[in-house]
Amino acid sequence: MTWKKLNTGKGREAIALFICLTLWLPLTGCSRNDSGPKGKPAAVTEKAEDKHEESAGTVTLSVEKQKTAGLEVGPLNLETVSAPLSATAVMELNAERVSKVSSRVTGKIVRLLAIQGQRVKAGQPLAYADTVELDQAYAEYMKAKGKRELAEKTLRREELLFEKKVCPEKDVLQARQEFSATEADLALALERFRFLGIDIAQVERQKSRGGNGHPLIPIASPIGGVVIERTVTQGEVIGPDKNLFTVADLSTLWLQIDLYEKDLARIKTGQGVHLSVTALPDKHFKGRISYVGDLLDEKTRTVKARVTVDNSGGLLKPGMFATAEIQTAVGEKKLLVPENALIMDGPAHYVFLRTSPDQFIRRDIKIGKTLGKKVEVLEGLKTGDLVVTAGAFTLKSELKKETLHADEH
Repeated sequence: MTWKKLNTGKGREAIALFICLTLWLPLTGCSRNDSGPKGKPAAVTEKAEDKHEESAGTVTLSVEKQKTAGLEVGPLNLETVSAPLSATAVMELNAERVSKVSSRVTGKIVRLLAIQGQRVKAGQPLAYADTVELDQAYAEYMKAKGKRELAEKTLRREELLFEKKVCPEKDVLQARQEFSATEADLALALERFRFLGIDIAQVERQKSRGGNGHPLIPIASPIGGVVIERTVTQGEVIGPDKNLFTVADLSTLWLQIDLYEKDLARIKTGQGVHLSVTALPDKHFKGRISYVGDLLDEKTRTVKARVTVDNSGGLLKPGMFATAEIQTAVGEKKLLVPENALIMDGPAHYVFLRTSPDQFIRRDIKIGKTLGKKVEVLEGLKTGDLVVTAGAFTLKSELKKETLHADEH
């Protein structure tokens, strides 16, 4: 096309249209080009972000620093754990170590020694009573003693006469029989003093001094323990049918729990039990199953089981509510991590895995029950993972430092 033609009106319009198209097309091409920051392609940007996310949970720590921080690493393995049974019950007195103390005779309380809450020893007098039965026992004793002495003299005389052939043998035999009968009567009289808790020599000494009275009857505790109840007052007339004191040995207590029928196969005598009480939430106690009932309650489908609890420290009291956790014999395989390896960050829980001799990566996990000093892992870990079991908080601090440094840049 010649310049004359282009220089016409239509030619000038064509030239203007060509120039506009030439300038517009590159601009539209740039707007359609997907690029990241600073003109970089989107694929390059995404790879950089993924790499940044991965490095954000990674900590590099030299072997020397690991030793200084006390880092320990161990592989995860499936562990057999018991499935504990929990039950709630009330602490009770050990019925085998409780004694109801009463008087063996009818009399009057003249001295009260023990008060409620007092610790006493076996054989220690709790009170003294005065009774006429002691006088009656002493009178029968003196009669039996006199008859025995007379029967003994008669026997010696008959034996001497028989040796001299003055009396027949039947008189000797009869004298021996009477002597044996008086010995039995005297032994019975002495046994009554023993039953009353009185030493006959003490009574005889008092009578020999011209005293008209007699010793008091001691009411003693048959076991060592604590006086948990006193139902008698000074000057009260008492008898064998009245309970005066209740003494209990509180060094062990009982916990009666209900076991469901489906759990009976997992329970046996001698199994260990861990206990906690509402009154002492920070304390833990131990016990053992000492008895499993032989009868099944038809309504509740449960069996009574008794746990004997060690209370040598005296912290537990009868009537306290307690929760018992029975370590059953049947177990299952679970993936566990030590409590020291677990880090809590708000609702999140995570551990550190070692990926190389000097690199560690954070791994978020989902946890289950706490079993002793370990925690059940539900998600996030697998068998064989190398988990930091000690020094995890050092890695947490290093991770925060690296995160802050990355944010600054």
